[in-house]
Amino acid sequence: MIDSNISQIEIQPFATSDKIRQYIAGYEGRHFEISESVANLIAVMQESETMANVAKKYRGADGRQYSESDLEKIVERCIAPILNAPQTPHKHPFLFKLELLSQSTIEKFSNVLKIVFHKYVIAGLLLCIIALNSYFIANATMLVYFGDLNVYIILGVLLLLLLSSFIHELGHASACRHFNIKHGGVGFGLYLTFPVFYTDVSETWKLKRKERLVVNMAGVYFQLIMLIPFFLFYFFTDDHVIKWFLLTVNIGLMVTLNPFFKFDGYWIVSDLLGVSNLRQKSGELVRYFFRKLLKRETGKAPYLQRIKRAERVALITYTIIVNLFFGFYFFFLLPAFIYHFYTSFPPLMEQLIYRLSSGQAIDLGLIQAIFVQLIFMALIVYMLIRMLKPFLSKFMKRKKSLSQENYAIS
Repeated sequence: MIDSNISQIEIQPFATSDKIRQYIAGYEGRHFEISESVANLIAVMQESETMANVAKKYRGADGRQYSESDLEKIVERCIAPILNAPQTPHKHPFLFKLELLSQSTIEKFSNVLKIVFHKYVIAGLLLCIIALNSYFIANATMLVYFGDLNVYIILGVLLLLLLSSFIHELGHASACRHFNIKHGGVGFGLYLTFPVFYTDVSETWKLKRKERLVVNMAGVYFQLIMLIPFFLFYFFTDDHVIKWFLLTVNIGLMVTLNPFFKFDGYWIVSDLLGVSNLRQKSGELVRYFFRKLLKRETGKAPYLQRIKRAERVALITYTIIVNLFFGFYFFFLLPAFIYHFYTSFPPLMEQLIYRLSSGQAIDLGLIQAIFVQLIFMALIVYMLIRMLKPFLSKFMKRKKSLSQENYAIS
């Protein structure tokens, strides 16, 4: 008998730069990349009642006919993992995540706002945004003076940034509705040491590469649309809160478009190259060349050899740059901050304790410096614990297994 759950698998062509046609198998909200032969086998099984019927109908990529026992082995190796994937929350890059607004709530907005993805609307809005932002950068950035910052400006900017982040996620959701695919709710999470908002847009794997690019760029697009009234308000009022908000958003957009962290820039590059699981494939490439350099067994050929020449060169370039970037981040920036924390935090605490004990007024800048360093240090520690936890777990299991073997031998 054929597992009835196979009928629930949804097969879609997967647009990549792979020379070999690939497909996406969707099952219970999860998506798996599969080959054309596996996709054909699933399609035949969905139309058949028994494995005997499948054996009569199915032909492999080479035209070969398989026996029932051969097909059962293929099903166990290639299809069973799709059906038997653990029913746990999806693996994600967040250290922490929490949904704030449900899919049904966000859909009320996205169904209305999808109109802004009409090509003429996009063209008009982008021209307006480019003109306003260019004028702002050319003029307002020359008037930046950190001395005019105060607690009210900081709080005002933070509140506006929260609104901007929500609008960003609403952009991704609205683009999904524009292409008639589902989206999730909006939530908050921690990615490495960055607090971020997120939207589940995993259904985008069903789209063409150009359509996926639109969804991935939609967050930035919506944020820029949101800035239009703020630009106009600032040009007429010179309001300091709005000025710092506009500056912060411009800097934030550069971080968002960074292709190394799994922000929008990463997914944009992934779709431009037509390479899914870009980080994993770049890591696979590094391991392959490292083993080859040491003249060790390389295992299976890397994904690099399956894609077109232009994408191959781009993937090698990306792999080199991303590893240099993360080497700089983890082996220079983070150690530099930890060293700075070790040398500067104790004197700041001593100064605070002295002011409290002597009854002096507490400097707001001192409190801010202490608070920011504590928060950032806590995020670093939390990130390192989460990164090391799987390795420590494996080490403990291995140690326990070895001790049990030694006990059995003795």
